[in-house]
Amino acid sequence: MKRILRNCIPLFIGLGIGLLLFSTNGWPGFLLIFPWIGTSITIGCLIGMNRKGKQKDIGRRIAMLLCAPIFLIFMGIMQKENLQLEETVFYILVFVYTGYFIRVLVHYAVAKVFGPFIWGRGFCGWACWTAAILEWLPICENRKLPAYPGWIRYAVFVFSLALPALFVWLGYDWVNMHVNSAGGTTWFAYGKTGALIWFLVGNGLYYAVAIGLAFKYGKKRAFCKIVCPVSLVMKAQTTVALIQKKPTGNECTSCGSCNRNCPMDVDVMSYISQNKKIRSSECILCGVCSNVCPQKAIL
Repeated sequence: MKRILRNCIPLFIGLGIGLLLFSTNGWPGFLLIFPWIGTSITIGCLIGMNRKGKQKDIGRRIAMLLCAPIFLIFMGIMQKENLQLEETVFYILVFVYTGYFIRVLVHYAVAKVFGPFIWGRGFCGWACWTAAILEWLPICENRKLPAYPGWIRYAVFVFSLALPALFVWLGYDWVNMHVNSAGGTTWFAYGKTGALIWFLVGNGLYYAVAIGLAFKYGKKRAFCKIVCPVSLVMKAQTTVALIQKKPTGNECTSCGSCNRNCPMDVDVMSYISQNKKIRSSECILCGVCSNVCPQKAIL
C-alpha cells in the first residue's frame, strides 16, 4: 500500500497545482491540465511498479504518451496556445511592455523554471511531448554520442530568444496581437491562427530533426543533447534540485550497466561509486539507471 501511495504523489501534486491556479486565475482549464499530467505520471509509475529491469521503463514511456495530448491537442490545437520557447519569450516581453498575461507563461514557470528546483529535468524524462515520440522509435541501441559541436543548442537557444525580441522591436506579433508604439495591444481579426501555425510548424521541425538525429546516432535522445534549447532553461536548477537519483547504500561494483543504458550519457557510475547524488544537469530522472543496476545501488 505504501508503494502505491508513493506512486500516487504526482497525482496529488497535479491536483494541488490545478486547484491553486484555478483559485487564483479562474480558468477551468487548469483543473484539466495539471491533474491530467499528474494522473498520467501516476499511471506510468503504477504500470512499472512490479516490473523488473528494463521492463520497468515501459511505465514511464506510457506516461509520456498520455501526457502528450494535453500539450499537443488541448493546448496547442484547441486553445491555440503555442508552448514553444520562442512564443514564451515573446509573451514575457509582451507582459513586460503591456502587462498582458498569457497562460503559456504558467507552463514554463511550473514545468521549466521553478519546478526544476524540486524535480530537476523531470519534465524532460516524464512529460516532454517531443521525447514522447522519440522514446518509442524502433532503435535498440543507446550509443554514446561521439564528439559533437556543443555550441549548437546554445546557438538555437540564442536564436529562440532573439527572434521574438526582434518581432517585439519591430512592433509586430506573428501570433495574435500587435504591440503598438504606445505599449497597448490590438487584437487581429484572425485571433490565434498565427499561434496555431507557429505551433504546428515549430513542432513539426522539432520532430523531423529529432527523429533524424535519433536514427543517425543510434540514440533516441540525441536531439535533447545536441539541439534542444529548452533543456538549457532547466540545467542550473537540476544541479541543486530537491529530488535527485542517489545511492541506496548497496555497494557499487562498477559494472557500468547504468552508464551504458543512460539515455543522456550521464556518468552515473562515478557519482554512485563515490556515494554521491547524481547532480548532473543532464539527468532527466528517467530512472533507467535504477532499473538496470544489478546491485540495486541507485534509488
